[in-house]
Amino acid sequence: MQDQQVLNSAAEEDARRHLGLEGSPNFRDAGGYYCSDGIMAWGRVFRSGHLAYLTDSDRERIAALNLDMVVDLRRADERELEPSWLPESVAMVGADITPGSQGSAIYADSTQLGGAQAMFDFMCEINREFVVSQTDTYKEVFARLLAGNAERVLFHCSAGKDRTGFAVAVLQMALGVAPQDIEGDYLLSRLYYLPEEQTPRVRKKYPVAHLSDTDLRPMMEAQLEYLHSALQAMSQVYGDSETYLREGLGLADQERRELRRRFVIGH
Repeated sequence: MQDQQVLNSAAEEDARRHLGLEGSPNFRDAGGYYCSDGIMAWGRVFRSGHLAYLTDSDRERIAALNLDMVVDLRRADERELEPSWLPESVAMVGADITPGSQGSAIYADSTQLGGAQAMFDFMCEINREFVVSQTDTYKEVFARLLAGNAERVLFHCSAGKDRTGFAVAVLQMALGVAPQDIEGDYLLSRLYYLPEEQTPRVRKKYPVAHLSDTDLRPMMEAQLEYLHSALQAMSQVYGDSETYLREGLGLADQERRELRRRFVIGH
């Protein structure tokens, strides 16, 4: 119920936020939210799933965004399997986010995981791992972003809801977006990454033939518990989210001022 209430509120700006791309349905603008000293600008930060199957119309719309940088959070084998289309002038940053690679049933090519509850627990653990074992990689992403002059950036992974969802959430935290808006933006993937459409592709990608669609469902969804698992890990490992941003990701006052300069208006 909490998820649905948050989603209903976030979806009010749906028409302006969602780009409606046929080949990348979870492609959307992450701006428009109030921050501590302004508004997260529209048209500066985008988020999406993979960019491998874009139509000609999709490519025209992406080219019109005048992106400066694309951050691809997929593993190298995923990028090779489903290579992205990018406008020629865009800088691409590849960052191998590989949560659970030491023991997960999916990343370790195992068939031991079974049942919807086990999948839900697995997704919570993946999001914990974004903090526990993947912080250095996310830190490098933000270092690369800050080192360049990019003011229009796209974060994407395969589905655009987990690795990307975390990256955008911590950026919004650094910009001072309210927690309820961060949660609402996170949950918007439910509107565009639809399990009934995406499950066949996931079955081709992962060794999950032994799992029913019901068992797979938690993997196909964005749930607040996933994001909250990452937030809890920040508190457990770093003490709180502010310390995680500062010490884990290297986003101290100077870096956050620069991010606000690029992505917040009215400050």
